[in-house]
Amino acid sequence: MSMPLDDDQIEIIQEFATESRDMIEQLEPAIIELGQNSDSEILNAIFRLFHSMKGSAGFLEFDHMTRVAHAAENLLDLIRNGEIELIPDHVTLLCAACDFAKEALDMVESDYNDDAMVAPADEISAQLHQAIEVAKNEEEVQEDPQPAMEETAEKPEAEQVNDDFPAMEITEEMRLSFVQEGNELLQNTEQGLLAWGENPENNDSIGEIFRNIHSFKGNCGFFGFSQIEKLSHQMENILDRVKSGSKLAVENPADQLLTALDILQKAVNNISDGKDDSVENLEDHLNDLQTLIAPLLGDFLVEEGVQQEAISHAVETQKKPVGAILVEQGTASTEQVNSALQKQQSKIEQTKANVKPAARTKTPAKRQDIRVELGKLDSLINLIGELVIAENMLIHNPDLKGLELENFGKAGQHMSKLVRELQEMAMTIRMIPVSGLFRRMIRLVHDISVKAGKKVDLMLIGEDTEMDKTVIETITDPLVHLLRNSLDHGLEPPDERLAAGKNEKGTIRLSARHEEGEVWVTIEDDGRGLNKEKILEKAISKGLIEGDGSDLTDKQINNLIFAPGFSTAAQITDISGRGVGMDVVKKNLEKIKGKIDVSSTPGEGSKIVLRIPLTLAIIDGMIVRVGTATCIVPTLSMLEAFRPEMDQITMTPDGDELAKVRDNFLPIVRLHNILEKTPDSQNLSEGILIVLEYQETRFCLFIDEILGQQQTVIKGLSDFIGNVPGVSGCTILGDGGVCLILDVGTLIDSAESKKDKYENTRNAI
Repeated sequence: MSMPLDDDQIEIIQEFATESRDMIEQLEPAIIELGQNSDSEILNAIFRLFHSMKGSAGFLEFDHMTRVAHAAENLLDLIRNGEIELIPDHVTLLCAACDFAKEALDMVESDYNDDAMVAPADEISAQLHQAIEVAKNEEEVQEDPQPAMEETAEKPEAEQVNDDFPAMEITEEMRLSFVQEGNELLQNTEQGLLAWGENPENNDSIGEIFRNIHSFKGNCGFFGFSQIEKLSHQMENILDRVKSGSKLAVENPADQLLTALDILQKAVNNISDGKDDSVENLEDHLNDLQTLIAPLLGDFLVEEGVQQEAISHAVETQKKPVGAILVEQGTASTEQVNSALQKQQSKIEQTKANVKPAARTKTPAKRQDIRVELGKLDSLINLIGELVIAENMLIHNPDLKGLELENFGKAGQHMSKLVRELQEMAMTIRMIPVSGLFRRMIRLVHDISVKAGKKVDLMLIGEDTEMDKTVIETITDPLVHLLRNSLDHGLEPPDERLAAGKNEKGTIRLSARHEEGEVWVTIEDDGRGLNKEKILEKAISKGLIEGDGSDLTDKQINNLIFAPGFSTAAQITDISGRGVGMDVVKKNLEKIKGKIDVSSTPGEGSKIVLRIPLTLAIIDGMIVRVGTATCIVPTLSMLEAFRPEMDQITMTPDGDELAKVRDNFLPIVRLHNILEKTPDSQNLSEGILIVLEYQETRFCLFIDEILGQQQTVIKGLSDFIGNVPGVSGCTILGDGGVCLILDVGTLIDSAESKKDKYENTRNAI
């Protein structure tokens, strides 16, 4: 666009950029999947996405984006028609076209044009055209050319793309997305048309109405809803006439446009119910809208014998009426112009008389959701957390102790039920599936595997697991680094895998699931595993450990990879080896109070688990006391509690304590040692042992007393305090006091070390 842009055009460009980025997010995983499985439905979906991008870019005159998308579209059209065979180089080229589109969109968002992309567009277009020619030549060598093929090759490039586009498979999620956005666009259009109908002289709202209908038309085209696309396109033409100041057959077409809008709304409701977009008597509705467009004077001048070229030239240079210009130029007589004007006016009057009065049958929109500013959601969730705390302070108020208040108790129970339902609903408000994040990794794995010369099968599990939107953004970089490490350090080259008796294609599993009040994102590979000897050697050379490291457990050795600048790579590549990736992983997780667990088996692979707390973690907790301090233990981690007998206690040579629970020896962790408090008694038989379980590992926690159970809001510790070992956060009790919430996952580390020492000693004996 060379002319200065107004606010309406800028907003359309911004909407185009947003929609195109969404298309690219869908394109990249589909392209990679196409390379692994030449499925016709996937191929058709990719074809339609490139076609939609080409159409939108062409409408906005982004010529370089248009020709790259068109070249990719041509390649895909030949593949889907069976004229050429898909090869890995085609997948690489299509991915490169996506990369070009991303760069072009960055340019469009900053400069509102793609003029600076001429060189990259030339390069990628040439590569795509060359791929087409090479593939065609190979096909001609393999089989005799058919006459039909020759005719196709002789057609202009623009005509080679088949206009009969395949129907794209619409998932339920895509259908809901279309309906939700469509309802919003139509509702905004309706409000604008009603305001414009009441005040026809005010044309300020036309731009917004035009943008809404244009966006709706684009969505219809993308999803293949051709009938409502045609109707909305006709409405767009009329609004464009109004914007440009052209005459219409009626002074204000708002009523007729509202009638057409009701037809669109009815079709959207049908789509919401799983039906198609069919519009009854579509041609009649299109003709009704067409009658609103006033006939042009030039059409009648042609009938009077005036040359079309002269009229076109006059239109291009006109600063006064076309008829006057033609008379001055001598290309039309005054009589011809007057006769044409009379015919035009007569036609307009006839059209006005024939325009049907708008009879609206209001079709209510089936609203699915509304858009809310993220800051408002944050405030709502924080208030609900405070409500839970206030409820606990009310029901467990110390002033009520000893009083028998039956009605108060019933009201309190009902209030607790409502608050619990409210907080459970609040927890889902900001949650979105991790599928978008996971599917972005498909392209990353493909590119790195090609560059590293490795064969990789990426398995995505638990894509419907929901996480907080901001948390997903925070863990994106950690996931990228972990996958890079798995591909570069973990998985072996095909020949090495075959020599080790493995399948030449390595496997990476990326999964997500809810576990014990957290979301666990797991990256698991079947590669060579961590090399503990190399890790220790590097740690000793960097001065990270004292001695030879023989006293370190496997878990402690594995955690050394998160040290800043730590890398065991023999050489630095553009994939990894600089020692910054794992450090970034750890820092980003600490920002959201997350934790990371690493396990590895030499020759079999590695497993990394990111433990991420939920946005609003409201859990059931057991209040326990040790000395003067009270803490909360998550009920999900508790198995049982008992007062031990002394014959159940075993002392190891190192002085560590183990409790015998049903023929199993469980390590004992004294809570008063962690909190540095004085207990009621040091004697285990005078206290209580709580059996806790985490990731199939059990241990006993020694406390003085169990005080009760209550619903607990986990408040994060301030940045000033930082991460405290054994503590996941804090909460406020009914009496207003602050209480720490224990992190069972961290406590188990010290318990495991005690158990390992005991088992090593017993095995030695």
